[in-house]
Amino acid sequence: MSTVEEVAAKIQNQLLAALPQNEFDVIKPSLRLVDLEMDQVLWEMDERRKHIYFPTTVMICMLYDTEDGNSIEVGMTGRQGMVGIVTFVGDARMAKRAVVMNPGQAYVMEAKYAEKFFEELPCFQEICLCYTQTLIVQLSQSIICNRLHSIEQQLCRYLLIYNDTLRSTVFNLTQARISQVLGVRRESVSLAATQLQEKGLIKRTRGKIELLDRKGLLATTCECYGVVREQNERILGKYFAQYDLVK
Repeated sequence: MSTVEEVAAKIQNQLLAALPQNEFDVIKPSLRLVDLEMDQVLWEMDERRKHIYFPTTVMICMLYDTEDGNSIEVGMTGRQGMVGIVTFVGDARMAKRAVVMNPGQAYVMEAKYAEKFFEELPCFQEICLCYTQTLIVQLSQSIICNRLHSIEQQLCRYLLIYNDTLRSTVFNLTQARISQVLGVRRESVSLAATQLQEKGLIKRTRGKIELLDRKGLLATTCECYGVVREQNERILGKYFAQYDLVK
């Protein structure tokens, strides 16, 4: 693979792209690019974390399952982050499951290597800790959003995150999947999606949602989307500036 191709592959994940070349060269042999399928479960809460993932084109959702069988999203990760941060922070149980919500690729690294690099590579350690801060912000804001804001606002936030992560305006999304992630009834999602379509913000077809008006979604969503994005840029922006990645 040429140097240009290596750089192009590296910056598909923002955390890896932010590493200085000398540290990336150290961890590169431990990275393996894998295909992840829709609904693939990467880990359950009680399982030992054997791998961490650096998404490139995949969307991964962290879900918490209640005793009555309902699920609710507590965080979403794509090319901007990583999955398996508990490898570095101990036995913290931020979510019960990590599930692939949109198929694609990710770099996978065995946990034993991640722990070694965390101890030995200062920039890798700092970037992982900074990302942990942004993840905590996202988890906290998700709780606020699920508790205080309308389904229509939550759906807007969800679609904006998809747009940022996948860099696409057309998403393979069913109402059933959205209702699972938001932890609400399917009928409530249908009503909210209908309202957004009537406003000309989205277009729904069977199993797909097309984003028509991003500015309109930004005006309709709650402050949670902006808060999380602003914190991400504040905490991690200094690492991404050289690649112009915070967009």
